[in-house]
Amino acid sequence: MKKILLKLRLIYMKIFNRKKRGLMFEFPNVKVKILEDKIDVSKNAQTDGKLNIPPSNSKHLSVCENEAMVSADEFRASQVSKATTVLKNLEEKIRNSQSTLDQDNFHVAQFKNEVNDQLINADGRLSNLKDIYDKEHKQVRNFQLENHLTREPNPLTTGKIFIGIFVIAFLFVVELIVNSNLLAPAMASGLTEGRAIAAGVAGLNVFVSFVVGFYALKNFHHVKILRKIISQISLFIYLVFIFYLNWALGAYRAINEETGANMLDILQGSATNVDTSSMQAHFPWTVDLTFTSLILVFIGIGFALVSLIDGYLFNDRYPGFGAIAKLRDETKKEIDRLRERLSPEINKKFRDEIKKTNEKRQSVIENILRKEWTPNITSLQNIFDGYNRFINDLNGALTHTVGEYRRVNETYRNTEPPEYFSSDLGKKLSENHLDTKLVFAGYSDLYLSKDQIEKQMAVYLNKLEDEGDDYIDKINNYHESEINKKVEDIRSKYNVSIS
Repeated sequence: MKKILLKLRLIYMKIFNRKKRGLMFEFPNVKVKILEDKIDVSKNAQTDGKLNIPPSNSKHLSVCENEAMVSADEFRASQVSKATTVLKNLEEKIRNSQSTLDQDNFHVAQFKNEVNDQLINADGRLSNLKDIYDKEHKQVRNFQLENHLTREPNPLTTGKIFIGIFVIAFLFVVELIVNSNLLAPAMASGLTEGRAIAAGVAGLNVFVSFVVGFYALKNFHHVKILRKIISQISLFIYLVFIFYLNWALGAYRAINEETGANMLDILQGSATNVDTSSMQAHFPWTVDLTFTSLILVFIGIGFALVSLIDGYLFNDRYPGFGAIAKLRDETKKEIDRLRERLSPEINKKFRDEIKKTNEKRQSVIENILRKEWTPNITSLQNIFDGYNRFINDLNGALTHTVGEYRRVNETYRNTEPPEYFSSDLGKKLSENHLDTKLVFAGYSDLYLSKDQIEKQMAVYLNKLEDEGDDYIDKINNYHESEINKKVEDIRSKYNVSIS
């Protein structure tokens, strides 16, 4: 299958390059008439013939024949010069592309170094985190010993923060809405004033209770007796205050229901229809509460108690225990995150390397072999082969021109023509000009025939395919035989557990 694919690719490349390459230089067609007209063969042959030039015993070419050879050689030299300029350009491109094609394009040692560097970095980061974790874990254990704790801490998490904040926010909004509507009839300004009073009371019932629960309730467990007593006294005073506040609020609402007096008048003592001897809101036990006022009282006290519990359960029950454990647990989470990510990241690096290998191999084939080496080596081959045609045509034109000169010369002379007229002397350029390896001596080592070009293309394609496949096999074996074990060793080495 691989050979079939390579063959198809060669055919495609051959067709593509034939369409795209274009000749960078092409020797011109040689026209005999141009050479004959340049030296005016007929006129000079007639003149020389009438004068019996060259003499019958001459062994040297006539002036006209020499001019024909010089003109032919000058024409040849001018075209060779143009071709050499192009060849110089081609040589640089061909040698550069051959350097890339001949070299080893895939270096497993370099990739191994990159993987090892990644593992060393991961090991270093985990080692630092492990040292930090050990110190923080020791602090947690010392805290347990100092405070006579035998259980594991229950630190604050994102979920607990969300739940704690949601609870107090929900309680505040519900109490604000319910109490605003319950207090509105007892207010001079109605709902607006009722909402203001309700917001203040709800803030105390919910937010302040949460803070008291967070600090005072937690200190009930503290190992220090003084802190425990202070917290108990503080909580008792706060509970009395919050109970009294909500009871008094309910009493004001009850007085309003019975007498119709608004709360401001009741507070100022200016309500004329209120029997102050039997009903005093600031002494709520003197007032008989109605169903509506009872709702106010129970909502306020109930929400305050729920907020106290919410504050108590927010973070660990023992003060400071959750905060110190949170640092340790966050470090452990980071260690676990790096451990879990290590294997996928290494696997991804290998997958990316395989992908890059295939892309690089294809890039070298497309950009270097197909677009650089093949068209340039083909252009060089065309110049060499074109020169062979050109020099043959030029010799043919020279032979015809000199032959025409001698034929006309013989016609007009009255002496015997020289013996060399019947030879090839002067009819062809120097033998050295026939050999392209001598004409283009500096570039002949690059010349390949069409068949050789196709064979070399196949060699390069096979080389690149085999190199890429071999490289992928090596890194896969490296992954399975060495890296997987190193990854597992690192994961095991830094597998921390709270115990």
